[in-house]
Amino acid sequence: MRIIRFLVVLSTILILAAAAVAAQSDITPENNENLIQPLPAGYGLIELGMDIETVKRMLAEEPNFAYRGDADVSMRPSGDQQVIDCEGVGFVERAYFQFDEDILYLITMVLDREYIDHYSIYTALTGKYGEPESLNPSRIIWQDEKITVSLERPLSIKYIDREVFQRLQEQGSAESSMETMLRQDFINSF
Repeated sequence: MRIIRFLVVLSTILILAAAAVAAQSDITPENNENLIQPLPAGYGLIELGMDIETVKRMLAEEPNFAYRGDADVSMRPSGDQQVIDCEGVGFVERAYFQFDEDILYLITMVLDREYIDHYSIYTALTGKYGEPESLNPSRIIWQDEKITVSLERPLSIKYIDREVFQRLQEQGSAESSMETMLRQDFINSF
């Protein structure tokens, strides 16, 4: 396991070094437009929109995660939602994969601050995806019509399916409004 972790760390260092060299080449704001890529639909082999069984298979193959199969205890925050909590390898401390109706809509990766820093990730993301849409001390956001990528402090990155996330937020607001109304009706019944 130590050898695998070492190899993952080494390969990531080499990739980051190559990216740094490329960033220091003759790239100017005028030709930087060609480098901007679409936001990723996930990380590595795992993409938003996959069903839970596919994600489990991909986790077993993905070298940055130490997925060992179904846990003895699974988390179900509510109804049709499920979470896979997975230990990371190398630069990833832990990862959480959230599902709604067995479809992946949110990936959260907590990165190991001993080996990697916020600025390095920010620089890499900006180099690939352009300037963020939103920037504040706690969160930096890149987004398009379908995906939000959020770099958060102290050091985590999230890949979010915007449509599903918005629907869940609206459902949460509707449930909260209904609960407030029922509470007030109950209080008024005295």
